Amino acid sequence: MRLFHRVGRGIVLTEAGTLFLAEARTILDRVTAAETMLDDLSGLKRGTLRVVASQTIAAYWLPPLLAAFRERFPHIEIVLEIGNTTQVAAHVQAGRSDLGIVEGKVDNPVLAQWPIAQDQLVLVQSTPFEAHSCTPEALQKARWIMREQGSGTRSTLDDCLRQIGVEPETLHEALVLPSNESVRTAVEAGAGIAGLSSLVVAPALVAGTLHAAPRVLRAAGVLRPAAQGTVPQSGR
Repeated sequence: MRLFHRVGRGIVLTEAGTLFLAEARTILDRVTAAETMLDDLSGLKRGTLRVVASQTIAAYWLPPLLAAFRERFPHIEIVLEIGNTTQVAAHVQAGRSDLGIVEGKVDNPVLAQWPIAQDQLVLVQSTPFEAHSCTPEALQKARWIMREQGSGTRSTLDDCLRQIGVEPETLHEALVLPSNESVRTAVEAGAGIAGLSSLVVAPALVAGTLHAAPRVLRAAGVLRPAAQGTVPQSGR
């Protein structure tokens, strides 16, 4: 099929050539647009960052960081979802989120993970602690206000209690509640003792509605599918 005729030193498009030229220009425009889009994405000029975080991190630690990120990359849309540690890990593994940020342990070889910050888990109650009230024996007999199973706060508290000789499986659980704020409010009302993030209890400690025992550390970590990259063992 001829696309053009030679006329002297020039060429003249045939009808087929005219139609083909229009299609070729459309394809080239699409290629240029695709290259521009890839450049924008690789340079963080536009796109979507899907983040899922556990309750403590999403409510207290992450917002100022997201605000700073948005200030630096204004054309990147941020989608934030909230769940407990187990739900966050499931979200990332299923590909529904690009990154997950949790404060609990995640035992999943499919996910790459590494620590990014530290938080303090604080034992609190509505009245000042006495020296004898922080012994393993006293803690074993105390009334506890707990987060639900699957929560990073719950799993971290369980680990810390085991380290000092307290069996979390046999604690007196007065209440099991689904959020940090509900646990804090119940403890302020005198319902029992709890282990919560320092970020959650800080205002209540200042106000005197809660009192703290000696604290233990825990780390906040980032999760992403291992197929997207690996991190050194020392960083996990």
